[in-house]
Amino acid sequence: MKILVIQQKMIGDVLTSSILFEALRQKYPSAQLDYLINEHTFPVVQNNPFIDNYVFYTKKEDESKRALLKLALKVRRNNYDVVIDVYSKLTSFLICSFSKAKTKISYYKSYSTFLYHHNVKRLEQHSSTDNLAIHHRLDLLKPLDIKADNISPKIYLTKEELLKGKNYLLNQNIDLLRPLFMISVLGSSKNKTYPFEYMASVIDIVASEEPDCQILFNYLPKQKEEAFAIYNLCNPNTKKNILMNVFGNSLREFLGIIQHCTALIGNEGGAANMAKALHVKTFSIFSPWIDKATWNLFENKNNVSVHLRDYKPEIYTEPEKTYKEESLNLYKKFKPAFFKDKLVDFLKNTSIGKVTQKGISNLDKNETLLSKTNSRQTAKISALIITFNEVKHIEKVINDLSFADEIIAVDSFSTDGTLEKLKQFDHVETICRPFKNFADQRNFAIEKAKNEWIVFIDADERIPKDLRSEIISEINDSTDYDAFLVKRLYYFKDKRIRFSGFQTDATYRVYKKESVKYIEERIVHEIPKISGKSKLLKSTMPHYCFESYDHYKSKMEHYAKLKAIELLDEGTKPNPFHFIFRPSYKFLLNYIFRLGILDGKEGFIICKLSAYGVYYRYVELKRLINKN
Repeated sequence: MKILVIQQKMIGDVLTSSILFEALRQKYPSAQLDYLINEHTFPVVQNNPFIDNYVFYTKKEDESKRALLKLALKVRRNNYDVVIDVYSKLTSFLICSFSKAKTKISYYKSYSTFLYHHNVKRLEQHSSTDNLAIHHRLDLLKPLDIKADNISPKIYLTKEELLKGKNYLLNQNIDLLRPLFMISVLGSSKNKTYPFEYMASVIDIVASEEPDCQILFNYLPKQKEEAFAIYNLCNPNTKKNILMNVFGNSLREFLGIIQHCTALIGNEGGAANMAKALHVKTFSIFSPWIDKATWNLFENKNNVSVHLRDYKPEIYTEPEKTYKEESLNLYKKFKPAFFKDKLVDFLKNTSIGKVTQKGISNLDKNETLLSKTNSRQTAKISALIITFNEVKHIEKVINDLSFADEIIAVDSFSTDGTLEKLKQFDHVETICRPFKNFADQRNFAIEKAKNEWIVFIDADERIPKDLRSEIISEINDSTDYDAFLVKRLYYFKDKRIRFSGFQTDATYRVYKKESVKYIEERIVHEIPKISGKSKLLKSTMPHYCFESYDHYKSKMEHYAKLKAIELLDEGTKPNPFHFIFRPSYKFLLNYIFRLGILDGKEGFIICKLSAYGVYYRYVELKRLINKN
C-alpha cells in the first residue's frame, strides 16, 4: 500500500500533521508512507522514522502553474492508494484531483466535496477542548478505521546534532549548568507579535526572577533590527543576561541549540511547537485572534500558555478568528501584569537542579527515541570519502552524509585546511594515508568500513534529500540487489552541464561491503568489480567538479599522469597518432557528436580541456619512457 499525506506552508502545521505517520505505521507496518510538504519545512520532520519519502512543494510550484501541474502529474504517476489532504487548499485540491487514489480524504468544505471520497468535518469541541489541532488531524484517519490517541509531534535529532548544539553553546561561553532561556521575541507576522515594550517587560521579569540566567533571542536575520529594538527596551541589568548573537545558521542547528535550553518563552507559534516536540518547557503568549483551544498543545505545568480571553472574556462575543483585524489594538489590552504571577510560577518550576542534568537527559532521550522508532531501518551504513585539498567541499559533503552510521575520510595529507576542517567533526574518523592511486585508496577505505552497506562518494558530489531517502529505502527494502548506480549531474561552477559527453554518466555509489572491490589495474577512472545484481537509482547526484579553467586543467593533468603510468605498464609507446588524432577526436566527439556546443562557452572549455587531457597523457607517457 502507498499513502500520501499533503500538508504545505507553515512549519507548525507540518510538524503537527506528522503525527499521522506514527498512527498510519501502527496500522500499516509495511506500507510506503510519503509526505508532501513545502521544501523549507523539511528540517522539522527530517529523520522521522515513520516517513519513507518526501515530495517537495517548492517556490517553482508557487510561481508557475506549469510547475504545479508537473507536480500533480508526478503524484499521479506514483499511483498512491490513499491520499490524505490535511492542507485542504487550492493547490492541494489540484494535486488530489490528478491522483488516481481509490481513497481520498480531506476536511469538509462545501465547494470541494466532489474531489474526495471522505469529507471529515472539524468539530468545534472535542471530548477534550484542548489540543484540537491534534484531534482534528487524527479524525482524518477514521475513514481508514484508525483510532489513535496519546500521539504527539516529535522532532528527531541525531546524537551528532545534539553534540554539535552543545559544543556551539560551550564555544559561545554558555554555562549549561545555569538556566538558559530562549525568548521567542517575534512572531511570524505583526498580528502574531506581542508588543515590543510588553515583550521587554516579560524579559525583565525573567531576568529579575532568575538573576543568574542566560537569555537567547530567537529571530531571523531579516528581523535583526526588530530584535534589537526589543533588546533596547529592556532594563540595563537585564541586558547583561542577554546574548544577542547566539543562534543557529539553519533550522536544524536552531533545534540542536534549543534542545539544551531550560525553557522557551514568548510568542506562540512554530518555535513553541518545535520546543514542545523536543520536550523543552514552554511559556507561550497567544495572539488575541488565535484560537487557544486548538493550538495550546499539551497544556500542563511544563507547557503553559496565556491568552487575552483568559483575562478579558467579555471582549470575545465571537470566535477568536473574527478579531484578526483588531489584533494590534487587542494586544495593547493584553498587559504583562495580567500573567506575571503565572510566569513567575512557571519559572519556579524550572529549577537549577533540573538544568544540571538537562544536556545528558536530552541526549539519552533522543537516542532512546530514535532507537525505538527506527526499527525499520535495520541496515547500517558506512559513508566513505577520499580527500586531498577539498576544503571548499568538505563541510557540505559531511553534512550530506549525516544519515550514515559512521563516516570515514581517507585523506592524502591535504595542505589547504581540509584536515583541520575534518577534525572539527567529532563523528568523522579521519585517516591520513599516502596516495598511490584511486583504486588502492578506495579499497583501503572499504576495508576500514564496519557496516554492511557502503555509500562512497567524492567530496565534490552531493546527496540531496530525495537521493538520501531513496538510498535508505532501497537498502532496507530490497533483497535482490547488491549495488546501486547513481546518475550524476555535472556543474561548471553553478551552471548545469547537460551535454559535452556527461549526459549518460552513471557510477556506482552504493553497495554491500562484501560485494565490491576496485580493480587496481585501473588506477584512474577506477572500476569496481561487483558481485551480484545492480540497479540504477531514480534520483540523481549533483557533481560540482569544475570550479574554474585552471582547476579543471590541473585535474586533467593529474588524471593524465595516472593514466600514463597505466599505459606504461601495458607497454604502450606514443606516436604521432596519439598526439594528433586522439586529442582531436576527443574534442570533436564531445563538442560536436555529444553536443557540447549546446553547453555554450563552458561546453567549449570542458571539451577543449578533455582533449588536452588526452594529449597530456601521452606527453607524460613519453616522459616516463625516456626517464626509464
